This record gives sequence, C-alpha cells and structure tokens, in this order.
Amino acid sequence: MILGADRIIQLVKSGVEVETSDRAKAVKPLIEGLSDSQIAGIEGTTVDLRVGALFKPTSGAKLHTDARVTPKIDCVADLAKGDRFYTIKPGEYLLAQTIETVNLPESLFATLSPRTTMFRSGLFVACTYISPNYQGKLTCAVKNLSEFDVELELGFRILICAFYEISGKAVP
Repeated sequence: MILGADRIIQLVKSGVEVETSDRAKAVKPLIEGLSDSQIAGIEGTTVDLRVGALFKPTSGAKLHTDARVTPKIDCVADLAKGDRFYTIKPGEYLLAQTIETVNLPESLFATLSPRTTMFRSGLFVACTYISPNYQGKLTCAVKNLSEFDVELELGFRILICAFYEISGKAVP
C-alpha cells in the first residue's frame, strides 16, 4: 500500500526505526533535510526532492559478472560549497544528488520519478527504487536531450518520491 501525505508527514516528524551500521536500532526522520515549505507542500502520495550537488563522470566503466569498476566522478556544483547555478549543455550527462537524506525502515521501500518540469525542459532523468533500510542521499542521472542549454539552480525540485509498505518480510 502506498503511503498518503498524512502518513509521510507523521513519519518525517515522529521518525522511523532503522538499523545502524553496527546493527543497533535508531529512530530517524523518514526524510531529513526537508524545508518547511516542502513539508507543507506534501500532497497526495509524493514528496518533492531537491538537487544539492552535480557530478560528472570522467572515466569509463567496467561492468563484468565478476568485477565492477564504476566511473570516476568530479563534483561540478555543490550547494554546500556555495554554488548556485549550473548550465547543463546539450548532450551533457550528469549525476544529481539530493539535498535530502532518506531513512527507510525494513517495512518500507520507495520509488523515484522525475518531476514533469524536467521533461518539458529537455532533461531526461533516470532513477530507480530505494531498498528497505537504505539510509542516505539519493542519486539520479540527468542528461540534456534538447538542443538548448538548461540553467539549473541548485535547490530546485527535480524528483518525486513515493513510499510503499511491504507485505511480508523484506531482506534489507
């Protein structure tokens, strides 16, 4: 069952029980780093998430069944370092990291989708689901498929996140 706005807000405010890296239990907000306007803007079944940093792959990858080497990446813009804007050139491929941190308990998983503003602006956004007990910032891929520059302000809402209850036992 998908969580509604009221339940999401409750879990942001009261927290969820998660397992820490040392297998202890802790209570953390479902989502950390939300602004007051984001919390007030939660409606339906999704929460808007904002871009906090952009990274550019600078090498190739090796994806074999017995070995995995992912590309090296360079940070090209970071709100935490004072950067405000980044112009995404036609054909440019980036990784976008959220400002917010998600803390999923074993009983929830989540999906990410791009906001439609991204499509209308010529930006293709690739995202995925979030596994139970995942804790951290989220990363998606962004590619400018248009023939025009797209100026992106860090802090702009690029994703929506929906949360689902798991029936049965999940393996985190």
